Amino acid sequence: MIFIGFIDVNFFKEVIIKGKDNAKIEWNGGQQSIFFSKIQVGYGFKHFIICPICGQNRAKLYLEGNLFICIDCCSVKPYNGIQNTTKGGDAYIGYKMERFATRCGIGKFEYPFDYLKHPKPKGKHSEKWNRNLKIMQSLESMRFQSIFFKKIWKSRTIKSVETGKNKYIQHISLNELKRYFFPFDNGV
Repeated sequence: MIFIGFIDVNFFKEVIIKGKDNAKIEWNGGQQSIFFSKIQVGYGFKHFIICPICGQNRAKLYLEGNLFICIDCCSVKPYNGIQNTTKGGDAYIGYKMERFATRCGIGKFEYPFDYLKHPKPKGKHSEKWNRNLKIMQSLESMRFQSIFFKKIWKSRTIKSVETGKNKYIQHISLNELKRYFFPFDNGV
């Protein structure tokens, strides 16, 4: 899976409130000026980011190469990893695992996910790191159950695991999450 960073118009609320129509953003690979537009709607104004390629109003722009552009201008579509999969199936959960690993700093990993291969990096908060590993190990357990038992998980269950609110994540150790299968549907 290719990770594509993005920016959202909501990231710039403070700049927009001040009445500015542009902002300059910087990241590891470079910098870019972002321009905003607004459209009057019944209750006020809706704000957008203008795509530098096509000029369309967009809520999000995606990083491709060294430029943030809209989804229509991207050559790599950020949601291809989730298309043509059964929602709640093993490929869907694998996609969710990759997204979560990128978002929480675990990074790339090999399947099957094993928390022992991911020691806590220096400077990371121990409690939060262990919580993220529990979420990843739980998602891996769910993915295995989907593969071996053809289990299709409910969206509500996947969300409860992703957010760490499932009771099995809160009360079961990492080692047990790795070694045993749990009925995560019952932990919602």
